[in-house]
Amino acid sequence: MIDIYYTYAQIDSESFTKFVLDRYYNIPNAQICKSIHGKPYIKGDKVFFNATHSKGLLALAVGKKEVGLDCESLLGKARPAVLNKFTEREKSEILTTSDFYAHWTARESYIKFLGATLAATWRRVEYYGGRIYFIGQPAPQKILNFSHENYTFCVCGNYSRYSLKKIDFPV
Repeated sequence: MIDIYYTYAQIDSESFTKFVLDRYYNIPNAQICKSIHGKPYIKGDKVFFNATHSKGLLALAVGKKEVGLDCESLLGKARPAVLNKFTEREKSEILTTSDFYAHWTARESYIKFLGATLAATWRRVEYYGGRIYFIGQPAPQKILNFSHENYTFCVCGNYSRYSLKKIDFPV
């Protein structure tokens, strides 16, 4: 199970991460490090996390295994310039704005799972038929897509279930 915490409060992702790790995982004053491409982690700890934000919402996935998380507001429009960067197989599944964001968040959550960058990895990833493909081969990680409060979320990792908890500040 992956735990996903979210808020609409005006708080930066590092402060939110530290708050969640302290309150729910008994990790006070977490020393957050970043990989060469900016993926956050806690050195020597077995808690994995990944944050995302979109139009006023900040979310954080926390689990016992590596994770990538992305969310996008469903109130926006599919961007034609980005749509052209999807493969033909993906385009055949993208019929609505919701489909567009499901594909976008699946790709981005996988790239964040890897700790890579969109610029370097986008063309090597494909999301089709509910699965991620990397350099043409099926990736072993699972993709969990779901919608909540006009947002679409995607979790990438070896998780089959999620829990969602809203955090209102001040708490």
